[in-house]
Amino acid sequence: MSRSRAAPWALLSAAAILLVGLLAYSSSLRGDFVFDDLGQIRDSARIRDLGFWFGAEGYRFQPNRYVAYLSFALNHALGGYATFGWHVVNLAIHLANALLVWQLVRLAFRSPRLRTSALAPSAEAIAFASGALFVAHPLATQAVSYVVQRITSLATLFYLLAVVLYLSWRLRPPSRTRPLLYAGVLVSSLLAFRSKEIAFTLPAAIALAEWGFLTGGRRRWLAVVPVAVLSLVIPLTIVDLGKPAAQVLASADAGTRVQAEVSRMDYLRTEAVVIARYLGLLALPVGQVLDHDVPVRRSWLAPDVAGSTVLLAALAALGAWLAWRSRTGGAGPPLDPAVRLVAVGIAWFFVALSVESSVIPIADVMNEHRVYLPSAGLFPAAVTALAFLLLRVDPAHVARDTAVAGALAATVLGGATYRRNEVWRSEIALWSDVTEKSPNHWRAYKNLATQFFRQGRIPEAVAALRRHAEIFPDEPISRMQLGVGLYVAGRNAEAEAELRKAVALAPDEPDMLFNLAFFLLETNRPEASRPYLERLVKVEKDPERRKWALARLAAGSVPR
Repeated sequence: MSRSRAAPWALLSAAAILLVGLLAYSSSLRGDFVFDDLGQIRDSARIRDLGFWFGAEGYRFQPNRYVAYLSFALNHALGGYATFGWHVVNLAIHLANALLVWQLVRLAFRSPRLRTSALAPSAEAIAFASGALFVAHPLATQAVSYVVQRITSLATLFYLLAVVLYLSWRLRPPSRTRPLLYAGVLVSSLLAFRSKEIAFTLPAAIALAEWGFLTGGRRRWLAVVPVAVLSLVIPLTIVDLGKPAAQVLASADAGTRVQAEVSRMDYLRTEAVVIARYLGLLALPVGQVLDHDVPVRRSWLAPDVAGSTVLLAALAALGAWLAWRSRTGGAGPPLDPAVRLVAVGIAWFFVALSVESSVIPIADVMNEHRVYLPSAGLFPAAVTALAFLLLRVDPAHVARDTAVAGALAATVLGGATYRRNEVWRSEIALWSDVTEKSPNHWRAYKNLATQFFRQGRIPEAVAALRRHAEIFPDEPISRMQLGVGLYVAGRNAEAEAELRKAVALAPDEPDMLFNLAFFLLETNRPEASRPYLERLVKVEKDPERRKWALARLAAGSVPR
């Protein structure tokens, strides 16, 4: 297809991708702040202080995520905490990412390697289907509808922009404006590196694009070096090189863990299972949930670990084989050059996952937003593979069939996304969904109970905390909350039993002591409350509550 004939189709494709995204995410625009949105955004004094983020202290607070947090502060400065504006920004970022995926595929087929492919006449259709799948797939909802995960989608925006600008720079004939494209690569890269740590793999992604689509001598690889040098700001932020060697190693170990004590090898084994699940959800998005209940795996010989490892190895081997067979000068004729897009997409998937799904332990071993950036490579690979199949089945109508297949899939996936976004509308909807799909995950019941308490739905809060206590019997805070709930419900005997269990589990925790002492006083047993009040005076750091305990001890209601 000529450039002039392709232009109208390109505009229609871009408009269709935007329309699909707008319709699919229209159900997300009225969602509340949920889960980590509360602590990191709604209740954060720093987010309300825009000036803080324009000073050195703001940069030091979250250097590797500074750009994302600055965007939160700007969002608040423009519209306060009205969530509609926050969701509009998240959706705009997602739509831009979809267009970047679309443009990435278009540029790939204009490259020296792929322009001779039998699929080149169908490039616009492949690009459309890739962008449409990306924008419509419900697995992206956690990165889009969950406000705080703008951290992920914004890093992806600058990551994709850097790759697209790099390809545009390499494909542009020499001109006065051409250096501006490379400058854009460097600026976008730095913004990505300062949005989230996953951007550390950007130099590898650019190198994949260079290998897969472009030609030239060894000197062409020099253009990747400045991006690789810039990427070092991420590890240099984590590790303090000014300390002795032993302390540098200790800080490197601590900096490459996120609230997790699991060994690196056990985490890697577990991630083999997790990545296989990600692939399953990409193929069939059924069973999505905020908190996936994935126990840590301890052996490579466990059936699911071994099976997942074989699956992932087979996928990686397929990508490597396609890359090898695309080369000229081999034993046989090379495959169609567009297989390089498939190979690059597979490699992109593994590379983009490597920061969060390899040997850097993270407390939550599986989170759906982690597939957001990797899917930007896998969707074009899948669509290109489909186009090759259609080329064999109906070679005269590859473009039409690919576009139709992409449109149909995007329609179905967009409907699923629309429905999935209903879960993100409120904390109760979100955590009810988790308890249904991950019935043994303790956090879901605890957070659901908190929301029931806030709405005065005491029996439901008590039921949720009962289930939490069954799963996690040695957690004192929930025992205490359960005791309070039972007391409010008028079930004093059960309340006292739970409050005493809480104190037994954490005998020097002020909250446990305060609630048991308060309960005993309220049920007219001041003498029984005395030992807990005395202990509370010794351990309490809050001056007001310590004053309260001293007053009760001094009052006549507490006999000496």
